[in-house]
Amino acid sequence: MNLFERLKTDLLYARRGGAETAAAAGSLRVLVGEAEGLQKSARRQRTGPLDDAETLSLIQKTVVGLDEAISQATSLGRDTTAARTERALLAAYLPAAMTAAELDQAIQEVLRQQPGAKLGDVMRVLQAEHRGRYDGNTARLRAQALLGDAGVASVG
Repeated sequence: MNLFERLKTDLLYARRGGAETAAAAGSLRVLVGEAEGLQKSARRQRTGPLDDAETLSLIQKTVVGLDEAISQATSLGRDTTAARTERALLAAYLPAAMTAAELDQAIQEVLRQQPGAKLGDVMRVLQAEHRGRYDGNTARLRAQALLGDAGVASVG
């Protein structure tokens, strides 16, 4: 079962769960609706069901939006319980995040495999091999630091 099918199945169970799963059902309903809209979108490059990468990208965008909403609400002194609950629900569908040590190890591996690699080269390999498992800004900063340590220009 791919990730999109898993979301739809979980939505079905959440709808049947009654009041205690109503919030989850609402969050999943919105996400499944957006995924179905993307699936039918003329901008999409291919036809057929969404693959895991497309579904994962949609979930990540939603989580980023929730993070921004939580940050704004917190700075305004508003309650963020519902947004935090929704974020936790959606985060369960994301792959496990790389630790700082794992991220450094992946960057160092790229630098070993591609002597003279630049920042753009490192980021392309990370994206291809570890999509969704790291924060892009953190990876960029770590790559720049490791490229600087290696004495390699960090522009790419």
